[in-house]
Amino acid sequence: MIYSVQGKITHIKSDHVVIETNGLSYQIFVTNFLIEKIKKDQKIKLLTYLEVRETAMELYGFEDETHLEYFKKLRSISGIGPKSAMNVLSLVRLSDLEKAIINEKVDILTKISGIGKKTAQRIILELKGKITKTNKGSLKQSEDDSFLIDALISMGYTIIQARETIKEIPLDIQGIKKRLKQA
Repeated sequence: MIYSVQGKITHIKSDHVVIETNGLSYQIFVTNFLIEKIKKDQKIKLLTYLEVRETAMELYGFEDETHLEYFKKLRSISGIGPKSAMNVLSLVRLSDLEKAIINEKVDILTKISGIGKKTAQRIILELKGKITKTNKGSLKQSEDDSFLIDALISMGYTIIQARETIKEIPLDIQGIKKRLKQA
């Protein structure tokens, strides 16, 4: 398996990026939310999921463990392939996905192309029990960290520098404003 890929972004397309590292270029499918954050020639590290099929091998990239875990949870559901899982993560923020699952909001999920009522119900049924209080807390932290990463990038940090800076913030510092000030 390929756990992660770190390198320079050479191409950005509507559903994937190309990252060059050590003379090799990897095509990695990513979410729309990530595509909006990155720039060509930017250095980046993505956690990856390798999908091996009879006719193809595809890499899917994620900015953090939380997104990767949600992708894997979606993939574990019958009828949800890698493209559908990425479509869900590209069109619904994790916080909204979690709320839809917890509150059994089928209508939110059916707005996603390729997700019908039965598939939405299956997602809710199979994932509702997998969202624990720990996940809820880490999801909030992940959302805050995404906001902080965006803020740091707008101040001139690269995405890698922003992530490293956020990792250095003590866990006891809570709240976006306090964490941004600490960064």
